[in-house]
Amino acid sequence: MSSLISYFFMMLVVTPLHAEMSQRLKGVSSQELVEAGKACIAVEGPGLLRYAQDNWGWAAVNAIGVGVGLIDPMTLLPEGNENCRLVIQSLAVERSRTV
Repeated sequence: MSSLISYFFMMLVVTPLHAEMSQRLKGVSSQELVEAGKACIAVEGPGLLRYAQDNWGWAAVNAIGVGVGLIDPMTLLPEGNENCRLVIQSLAVERSRTV
């Protein structure tokens, strides 16, 4: 059962999270920021899957929320990871400039 949860969470949350981060970083000129985004997903993606396996309710709520667009997948990344924090903060600043 936990491998089924992991599969769905991977398909509904982690893959869109990676795609969303790649899309948002596409226009960024800083290679350091792009590398930080890749490192963030590489480290935190498996952790999100483990957490989803242990917390099915959390996994279901977030998978549905991301799937229907109510939850920004970037909010699932921990700011305790230096690479994730750099990306989250940089994209928040970039987003506030375009609004």
